[in-house]
Amino acid sequence: MDSKTDKQILVAGATGLIGTELVKSLVSIGYKVLVLTRNPDKVIATFPQGVGCLEWTGDFSTSLVREVEKSYAVVNLAGEGIAQKRWTKKRRTQLVRSRLGTTRSLAKACGFANPKPTVFIQASAIGYYPNSSSAIFTEESEAGTSFLSRLTADWEKVAYNEVPEQIRLVIIRTGIVLSTRGGMLKKMILPIKMNLGAWFGSGKQMVSWIHIHDEVNAILYLLCNPNLSGVFNLVAPKPTTQKAFVKNMGIQLHRLAFMSIPSFVVKLIYGSMGKELLLSGQNVEAKRLVESGFEFSFPDLSLAIADFFRMKN
Repeated sequence: MDSKTDKQILVAGATGLIGTELVKSLVSIGYKVLVLTRNPDKVIATFPQGVGCLEWTGDFSTSLVREVEKSYAVVNLAGEGIAQKRWTKKRRTQLVRSRLGTTRSLAKACGFANPKPTVFIQASAIGYYPNSSSAIFTEESEAGTSFLSRLTADWEKVAYNEVPEQIRLVIIRTGIVLSTRGGMLKKMILPIKMNLGAWFGSGKQMVSWIHIHDEVNAILYLLCNPNLSGVFNLVAPKPTTQKAFVKNMGIQLHRLAFMSIPSFVVKLIYGSMGKELLLSGQNVEAKRLVESGFEFSFPDLSLAIADFFRMKN
Protein backbone atom coordinates (compact mmCIF):
# COMPACT_ATOMS: atom_id res chain seq x y z
CA MET A 1 0.00 0.00 0.00
CA ASP A 2 1.60 3.22 -1.13
CA SER A 3 -0.90 5.81 0.03
CA LYS A 4 -3.29 6.37 2.90
CA THR A 5 -6.27 6.20 0.56
CA ASP A 6 -5.36 2.57 -0.14
CA LYS A 7 -5.48 1.69 3.57
CA GLN A 8 -8.53 0.52 5.43
CA ILE A 9 -8.72 1.09 9.18
CA LEU A 10 -11.15 -1.20 10.99
CA VAL A 11 -12.61 0.44 14.11
CA ALA A 12 -14.64 -1.18 16.89
CA GLY A 13 -16.30 1.15 19.39
CA ALA A 14 -16.47 3.91 16.80
CA THR A 15 -19.59 5.68 18.09
CA GLY A 16 -18.17 6.38 21.55
CA LEU A 17 -16.64 9.69 22.59
CA ILE A 18 -13.13 8.86 21.37
CA GLY A 19 -14.17 6.70 18.44
CA THR A 20 -16.42 9.34 16.88
CA GLU A 21 -13.66 11.94 16.73
CA LEU A 22 -11.04 9.40 15.67
CA VAL A 23 -13.10 8.14 12.73
CA LYS A 24 -13.77 11.69 11.52
CA SER A 25 -10.04 12.46 11.71
CA LEU A 26 -9.09 9.27 9.87
CA VAL A 27 -11.49 10.11 7.04
CA SER A 28 -10.28 13.71 6.88
CA ILE A 29 -6.67 12.63 6.28
CA GLY A 30 -7.55 10.10 3.61
CA TYR A 31 -8.02 6.69 5.22
CA LYS A 32 -10.85 4.33 4.43
CA VAL A 33 -12.72 3.40 7.60
CA LEU A 34 -14.84 0.36 8.30
CA VAL A 35 -16.83 0.54 11.52
CA LEU A 36 -17.89 -2.57 13.42
CA THR A 37 -21.26 -1.84 14.99
CA ARG A 38 -24.44 -3.27 16.49
CA ASN A 39 -26.32 -0.25 15.16
CA PRO A 40 -25.66 0.56 11.47
CA ASP A 41 -28.30 3.33 11.49
CA LYS A 42 -26.36 5.18 14.17
CA VAL A 43 -23.16 4.92 12.13
CA ILE A 44 -24.89 6.29 9.05
CA ALA A 45 -26.30 9.19 11.07
CA THR A 46 -23.01 9.95 12.83
CA PHE A 47 -20.39 9.83 10.12
CA PRO A 48 -19.86 11.39 6.69
CA GLN A 49 -20.24 9.45 3.48
CA GLY A 50 -17.43 7.06 2.81
CA VAL A 51 -17.46 5.37 6.22
CA GLY A 52 -18.45 1.75 5.79
CA CYS A 53 -19.97 -0.44 8.46
CA LEU A 54 -20.26 -4.13 9.25
CA GLU A 55 -23.04 -5.18 11.59
CA TRP A 56 -21.28 -6.99 14.41
CA THR A 57 -22.39 -8.51 17.69
CA GLY A 58 -18.88 -8.81 19.09
CA ASP A 59 -18.49 -12.47 18.09
CA PHE A 60 -15.96 -14.14 15.82
CA SER A 61 -17.14 -14.76 12.23
CA THR A 62 -15.78 -15.43 8.76
CA SER A 63 -17.09 -12.03 7.59
CA LEU A 64 -15.02 -10.41 10.33
CA VAL A 65 -11.92 -12.29 9.13
CA ARG A 66 -12.51 -11.09 5.56
CA GLU A 67 -12.65 -7.46 6.65
CA VAL A 68 -9.61 -7.83 8.89
CA GLU A 69 -7.70 -9.19 5.87
CA LYS A 70 -8.51 -5.98 3.98
CA SER A 71 -7.35 -3.75 6.85
CA TYR A 72 -4.03 -2.05 7.44
CA ALA A 73 -4.94 -1.57 11.11
CA VAL A 74 -7.46 -2.66 13.73
CA VAL A 75 -8.43 -0.13 16.39
CA ASN A 76 -10.39 -1.64 19.26
CA LEU A 77 -12.18 0.92 21.44
CA ALA A 78 -15.19 -1.29 22.20
CA GLY A 79 -16.56 -1.63 25.71
CA GLU A 80 -19.62 -0.74 27.79
CA GLY A 81 -19.37 2.70 29.43
CA ILE A 82 -17.64 2.29 32.77
CA ALA A 83 -19.53 5.12 34.52
CA GLN A 84 -22.97 4.79 32.96
CA LYS A 85 -24.56 2.56 35.61
CA ARG A 86 -24.04 1.43 39.20
CA TRP A 87 -21.75 -1.61 39.36
CA THR A 88 -24.20 -4.38 40.24
CA LYS A 89 -23.08 -7.97 39.80
CA LYS A 90 -24.86 -8.04 36.42
CA ARG A 91 -23.24 -4.78 35.35
CA ARG A 92 -19.77 -6.00 36.29
CA THR A 93 -20.32 -9.05 34.10
CA GLN A 94 -21.37 -6.79 31.20
CA LEU A 95 -18.28 -4.63 31.64
CA VAL A 96 -16.02 -7.68 31.57
CA ARG A 97 -17.69 -9.38 28.60
CA SER A 98 -17.90 -6.23 26.49
CA ARG A 99 -14.15 -5.76 26.79
CA LEU A 100 -12.58 -9.20 26.96
CA GLY A 101 -15.03 -10.84 24.56
CA THR A 102 -14.72 -8.30 21.74
CA THR A 103 -10.94 -8.16 22.09
CA ARG A 104 -10.73 -11.94 21.95
CA SER A 105 -12.92 -12.06 18.80
CA LEU A 106 -10.84 -9.43 17.01
CA ALA A 107 -7.58 -11.11 18.00
CA LYS A 108 -8.89 -14.46 16.76
CA ALA A 109 -9.89 -12.88 13.44
CA CYS A 110 -6.36 -11.48 13.14
CA GLY A 111 -5.01 -14.97 13.74
CA PHE A 112 -7.03 -16.41 10.86
CA ALA A 113 -6.44 -13.44 8.54
CA ASN A 114 -4.07 -13.78 5.60
CA PRO A 115 -2.69 -11.20 5.06
CA LYS A 116 -2.73 -9.83 8.57
CA PRO A 117 -3.08 -6.18 9.65
CA THR A 118 0.12 -4.29 10.33
CA VAL A 119 -0.96 -2.80 13.66
CA PHE A 120 -3.54 -3.50 16.38
CA ILE A 121 -4.38 -0.58 18.70
CA GLN A 122 -6.08 -1.74 21.88
CA ALA A 123 -7.94 0.54 24.28
CA SER A 124 -7.21 0.43 27.99
CA ALA A 125 -7.39 2.92 30.85
CA ILE A 126 -5.35 4.45 33.64
CA GLY A 127 -7.69 2.61 36.00
CA TYR A 128 -5.04 -0.08 35.56
CA TYR A 129 -2.96 1.66 38.24
CA PRO A 130 -3.60 1.68 42.00
CA ASN A 131 -5.61 4.51 43.51
CA SER A 132 -3.18 7.05 44.98
CA SER A 133 -2.78 10.81 45.12
CA SER A 134 0.89 10.71 46.13
CA ALA A 135 2.51 8.12 43.83
CA ILE A 136 3.32 8.92 40.20
CA PHE A 137 2.58 6.11 37.77
CA THR A 138 4.33 5.43 34.47
CA GLU A 139 3.90 2.61 31.98
CA GLU A 140 6.27 0.47 34.05
CA SER A 141 4.16 0.72 37.22
CA GLU A 142 2.34 -2.31 38.60
CA ALA A 143 -1.42 -2.80 38.35
CA GLY A 144 -3.73 -2.08 41.26
CA THR A 145 -6.08 -4.53 42.98
CA SER A 146 -9.45 -2.78 42.59
CA PHE A 147 -12.20 -4.08 40.29
CA LEU A 148 -11.30 -1.54 37.62
CA SER A 149 -7.59 -2.38 37.88
CA ARG A 150 -8.24 -6.11 37.55
CA LEU A 151 -10.65 -5.54 34.66
CA THR A 152 -8.15 -3.38 32.79
CA ALA A 153 -5.24 -5.75 33.43
CA ASP A 154 -7.27 -8.72 32.19
CA TRP A 155 -8.33 -6.71 29.12
CA GLU A 156 -4.72 -5.99 28.24
CA LYS A 157 -3.73 -9.59 28.92
CA VAL A 158 -6.16 -10.86 26.27
CA ALA A 159 -4.56 -8.54 23.71
CA TYR A 160 -1.03 -9.54 24.70
CA ASN A 161 -1.78 -13.24 24.66
CA GLU A 162 -4.06 -13.51 21.63
CA VAL A 163 -3.12 -10.83 19.07
CA PRO A 164 -0.62 -12.58 16.72
CA GLU A 165 2.95 -11.59 17.46
CA GLN A 166 3.54 -10.62 13.82
CA ILE A 167 1.20 -7.65 14.37
CA ARG A 168 2.51 -4.51 16.08
CA LEU A 169 0.45 -4.18 19.26
CA VAL A 170 -0.14 -0.79 20.89
CA ILE A 171 -2.08 -0.51 24.15
CA ILE A 172 -3.39 2.95 25.05
CA ARG A 173 -4.09 3.58 28.73
CA THR A 174 -6.30 6.63 28.48
CA GLY A 175 -7.05 9.10 31.26
CA ILE A 176 -10.19 11.20 31.67
CA VAL A 177 -10.98 12.53 28.20
CA LEU A 178 -12.22 16.12 28.14
CA SER A 179 -14.84 17.03 25.56
CA THR A 180 -18.02 19.09 25.54
CA ARG A 181 -19.66 16.29 23.54
CA GLY A 182 -19.58 13.77 26.36
CA GLY A 183 -17.78 12.42 29.38
CA MET A 184 -16.87 14.17 32.63
CA LEU A 185 -16.57 17.73 31.31
CA LYS A 186 -20.01 17.79 29.69
CA LYS A 187 -21.65 16.46 32.87
CA MET A 188 -20.03 19.19 34.95
CA ILE A 189 -21.02 22.18 32.84
CA LEU A 190 -24.71 22.51 33.86
CA PRO A 191 -24.19 22.22 37.65
CA ILE A 192 -21.40 24.79 37.54
CA LYS A 193 -23.53 27.16 35.44
CA MET A 194 -26.14 26.87 38.21
CA ASN A 195 -23.48 27.73 40.83
CA LEU A 196 -23.62 24.14 42.06
CA GLY A 197 -20.11 23.14 41.11
CA ALA A 198 -18.78 20.57 43.56
CA TRP A 199 -16.01 18.04 44.08
CA PHE A 200 -16.35 14.65 45.72
CA GLY A 201 -15.03 13.98 49.20
CA SER A 202 -11.81 15.84 49.98
CA GLY A 203 -11.25 16.86 46.37
CA LYS A 204 -7.58 15.93 46.77
CA GLN A 205 -7.86 12.92 44.45
CA MET A 206 -5.76 13.37 41.32
CA VAL A 207 -7.34 13.80 37.89
CA SER A 208 -5.11 12.67 35.02
CA TRP A 209 -6.91 14.12 32.02
CA ILE A 210 -6.42 14.65 28.27
CA HIS A 211 -8.06 16.96 25.74
CA ILE A 212 -10.00 15.03 23.06
CA HIS A 213 -7.85 16.69 20.37
CA ASP A 214 -4.65 15.35 21.95
CA GLU A 215 -6.23 11.93 22.53
CA VAL A 216 -7.08 11.53 18.85
CA ASN A 217 -3.75 12.94 17.68
CA ALA A 218 -1.88 10.57 20.00
CA ILE A 219 -3.75 7.57 18.56
CA LEU A 220 -2.96 8.73 15.02
CA TYR A 221 0.67 9.25 16.02
CA LEU A 222 0.92 5.71 17.40
CA LEU A 223 -0.92 4.32 14.39
CA CYS A 224 1.51 5.88 11.93
CA ASN A 225 4.81 5.33 13.76
CA PRO A 226 6.04 1.79 12.99
CA ASN A 227 8.71 1.94 15.70
CA LEU A 228 6.28 2.29 18.59
CA SER A 229 4.64 -0.65 20.33
CA GLY A 230 3.56 -1.72 23.79
CA VAL A 231 1.85 0.39 26.46
CA PHE A 232 1.42 4.17 26.27
CA ASN A 233 -0.30 6.37 28.83
CA LEU A 234 -2.50 8.95 27.13
CA VAL A 235 -2.70 11.78 29.65
CA ALA A 236 -1.73 15.45 29.58
CA PRO A 237 1.58 16.43 31.23
CA LYS A 238 -0.07 18.39 34.07
CA PRO A 239 -2.60 16.44 36.15
CA THR A 240 -4.56 18.28 38.81
CA THR A 241 -6.69 17.62 41.86
CA GLN A 242 -10.42 17.20 41.47
CA LYS A 243 -11.02 20.31 43.59
CA ALA A 244 -8.70 22.42 41.43
CA PHE A 245 -10.38 21.03 38.31
CA VAL A 246 -13.84 22.12 39.47
CA LYS A 247 -12.61 25.53 40.57
CA ASN A 248 -10.87 26.05 37.21
CA MET A 249 -14.13 25.35 35.40
CA GLY A 250 -15.94 27.78 37.70
CA ILE A 251 -13.44 30.50 36.78
CA GLN A 252 -13.85 29.83 33.05
CA LEU A 253 -17.65 29.95 33.34
CA HIS A 254 -17.66 32.90 35.78
CA ARG A 255 -19.56 30.87 38.34
CA LEU A 256 -19.09 29.75 41.93
CA ALA A 257 -17.62 26.33 42.63
CA PHE A 258 -17.12 25.86 46.35
CA MET A 259 -18.94 22.76 47.59
CA SER A 260 -17.90 19.26 48.58
CA ILE A 261 -20.19 16.26 48.26
CA PRO A 262 -19.43 14.10 51.31
CA SER A 263 -17.86 10.69 50.71
CA PHE A 264 -20.66 8.82 52.47
CA VAL A 265 -23.22 10.36 50.10
CA VAL A 266 -21.17 9.28 47.07
CA LYS A 267 -20.89 5.73 48.40
CA LEU A 268 -24.59 5.62 49.25
CA ILE A 269 -25.65 6.69 45.76
CA TYR A 270 -23.00 5.04 43.58
CA GLY A 271 -21.62 2.19 45.69
CA SER A 272 -18.24 0.78 44.70
CA MET A 273 -18.35 2.67 41.38
CA GLY A 274 -18.40 5.96 43.29
CA LYS A 275 -15.54 4.84 45.53
CA GLU A 276 -13.31 3.86 42.59
CA LEU A 277 -14.24 6.54 40.04
CA LEU A 278 -15.20 9.60 42.10
CA LEU A 279 -13.39 9.32 45.43
CA SER A 280 -10.12 7.94 44.07
CA GLY A 281 -7.60 9.06 41.49
CA GLN A 282 -4.22 8.45 39.93
CA ASN A 283 -1.33 10.76 39.12
CA VAL A 284 -0.23 9.32 35.77
CA GLU A 285 2.64 10.37 33.51
CA ALA A 286 2.71 9.90 29.72
CA LYS A 287 6.40 9.01 29.93
CA ARG A 288 6.79 6.86 26.82
CA LEU A 289 4.62 9.10 24.63
CA VAL A 290 6.60 12.22 25.51
CA GLU A 291 9.95 10.44 25.15
CA SER A 292 8.93 9.27 21.67
CA GLY A 293 8.55 12.89 20.54
CA PHE A 294 4.80 13.49 20.76
CA GLU A 295 3.84 17.10 21.53
CA PHE A 296 0.61 18.01 23.31
CA SER A 297 -1.49 20.89 22.01
CA PHE A 298 -3.15 21.28 25.42
CA PRO A 299 -0.66 20.41 28.18
CA ASP A 300 -2.31 22.73 30.70
CA LEU A 301 -5.85 22.41 32.11
CA SER A 302 -6.60 26.13 31.86
CA LEU A 303 -5.73 26.11 28.16
CA ALA A 304 -7.84 23.01 27.57
CA ILE A 305 -10.97 24.30 29.31
CA ALA A 306 -10.60 27.75 27.75
CA ASP A 307 -10.47 26.07 24.35
CA PHE A 308 -13.74 24.25 24.94
CA PHE A 309 -15.66 27.34 25.98
CA ARG A 310 -14.15 29.34 23.14
CA MET A 311 -15.50 26.64 20.81
CA LYS A 312 -18.96 26.87 22.36
CA ASN A 313 -19.20 30.65 22.16
